[in-house]
Amino acid sequence: MNILLAVFAGIAAIIALGLTWWHWRVRRELAVMASTQHIGAGAVAQQSPGAAVSVHGTLRVRAPLTAEFSQKPCAYFIAEIEREEVYYERDSQGREERRTRTTNVYTNMKYGQCLIEDESGKAGIDFEGAKVEAIQTVKEPTAAPNSGASGVVGGILSALSSSNSTYTRKESILPADIPVFVLGEVQQGGLVGKPAKGSHNKLFVISHKSEEQRVKELSRTAWWLMIFMGLLFAVAAVLLVWAIVKGE
Repeated sequence: MNILLAVFAGIAAIIALGLTWWHWRVRRELAVMASTQHIGAGAVAQQSPGAAVSVHGTLRVRAPLTAEFSQKPCAYFIAEIEREEVYYERDSQGREERRTRTTNVYTNMKYGQCLIEDESGKAGIDFEGAKVEAIQTVKEPTAAPNSGASGVVGGILSALSSSNSTYTRKESILPADIPVFVLGEVQQGGLVGKPAKGSHNKLFVISHKSEEQRVKELSRTAWWLMIFMGLLFAVAAVLLVWAIVKGE
């Protein structure tokens, strides 16, 4: 068996298995969305704790927050700084190869006391542990130390300013008074939040996208993943046969 071809076959198979796992997660999320009971916000408090529910409505916040980078009023924001660092490593022939790696060096996430409201009433939302699909407001590259940042952010960039790195500031927010889709588990007190420990419900989503839009996007992702999975498994099989036929 040709070892080099066998290695490439193994790499293709490993990538295909990773895509298979991703495809399974996407299909599971679609199945959960399809099977979860949709109710009005006013009916959440009447459900038993532990019940999985989905609610469409308008996001309300008692006291609006100010997003860290954009300074926009919002109910939720996440501000991050990513560092792209250049480094070198030697290949099997001893030659230096230039590589980059990206790490997150700063994250600040905050949310206010929020409700979802529709014509049937209101229900509280606990953002802790949610998969939040927010609206991106900032994505801009900057190089330390000339970032113009201050406070904690400025201190982080100043401490890293001697390295050969570039930085990207990213921010996403959920403004108040926008339509949202929430899928989660009813908690004690009538809040919608993350599934309790040991619960069979595994999904907690707060999104500015509608349920129909999420289903469309997830279905498209599942379709493309299935295509790439098939191609990679086929490539792995062809390379493995070639490796066996070619021999040492």
